[in-house]
Amino acid sequence: MSPWRDPRWNVALVVALLASATGVLFEESVLLYAAIPPVTLAAYSRVARVPEPTIDIDRTFDPDTPAHGQEVEVTVTLRNAGERTLPDVRVADGVAPMLPVVEGTARHATVLPPNAEATYSYTVVAAHGVHRFEPASVVCRDTSAGQVVEIDISVEADLACRSPVRSLPFPRLPRHRGATEAVANGEGTEFSKTRAYRPGDPPGRIDWNRYAKDRELTTISFREDRRRTVVLALDARASCYRSPGENDPHAVFYERAAARELLAVATAAGDRIGLVVSGPTTDWIAPDAGQRHAATIRRALESVPLSPPETNRSGDGETNTSLLRSHLESGTDVVFLSPLIDRRSAETARALQEAGHRVTVVSPDVTGEGSYGQSIARLERDNRIDALRRSWITVVDWDLETPLKRAIRAGMKE
Repeated sequence: MSPWRDPRWNVALVVALLASATGVLFEESVLLYAAIPPVTLAAYSRVARVPEPTIDIDRTFDPDTPAHGQEVEVTVTLRNAGERTLPDVRVADGVAPMLPVVEGTARHATVLPPNAEATYSYTVVAAHGVHRFEPASVVCRDTSAGQVVEIDISVEADLACRSPVRSLPFPRLPRHRGATEAVANGEGTEFSKTRAYRPGDPPGRIDWNRYAKDRELTTISFREDRRRTVVLALDARASCYRSPGENDPHAVFYERAAARELLAVATAAGDRIGLVVSGPTTDWIAPDAGQRHAATIRRALESVPLSPPETNRSGDGETNTSLLRSHLESGTDVVFLSPLIDRRSAETARALQEAGHRVTVVSPDVTGEGSYGQSIARLERDNRIDALRRSWITVVDWDLETPLKRAIRAGMKE
């Protein structure tokens, strides 16, 4: 809560004092009488006090689980939980940054008697992802509008426009002809097979139950723990903050939304998963498994800036790629999330493949069609996708009007 005084009555007070001084100097009673009202109002603004506001806010969505591009009615309810009337209440709801308001307004002004409520609505257009609303800003004034109290009220209400996926976007079999997936047998925990006993086998791996029954020595082999290790790599360079339209979310926002869905399916499968965000610097979270680790990655995704970085160092990208390759362990699968709007993004995908990693590119299509330049950008992106696929790199070309699950299914067939 931050009270402050509106200086609007200071001007009136100065004018009144000048008028009264002039009236005394020239013995003009009219000027003295004219100075009385503004002096009275200015004095009242000094005496009046705005009641300490105790306001509760509730925010609801209709529908509460919208599809991409669907209009959502946001209803905000204000309630005066105090015992005094609030004569002038003005609220500006903290609309999530990537949700354009298409009908109505997120601002409202009202009078709130004790225990009274006021409700207003506005409409936004949903986009893929989980949208976190910011605190609502509330300004309360007294009857003279001279005393002002401003407060921020947080409301736990996120709008989720989800597109759940069933599996990570990796082909079931390697694309290279003749390649097979090796299965190693060792001292893991999953039963694999039994074989005849060989001198020197550890006693702990002998099937003693079978020996007691058949008097036959056999050795148990176990399948080694081969949990998949996956790294989600977000391309968050300044050039990736591009939108298909003026009021549309940019590519980095869609990358965050896709990464969140892929994180959920990898966590459910028990995979080890890591995160790298390549912008002006490279932020790295090493792969691990478990719900606590997944929560750490979710918080990191939420902290990815929604505004482009101020520096242009992110336009190079070569140093970031080298750092990424140095972090990745052998056998790590990589999901590279990038709009593929420049040459550097395609080079990064190839560099990761050449380092021996299985790479899948998930690319939100943020190219538009409204101008000649946008058409050229779309054609260049299509050429990059074709070139990557010819290099045996799987590319999920995500048309943003299509659910991510359907886009992944189509990308696996290319």
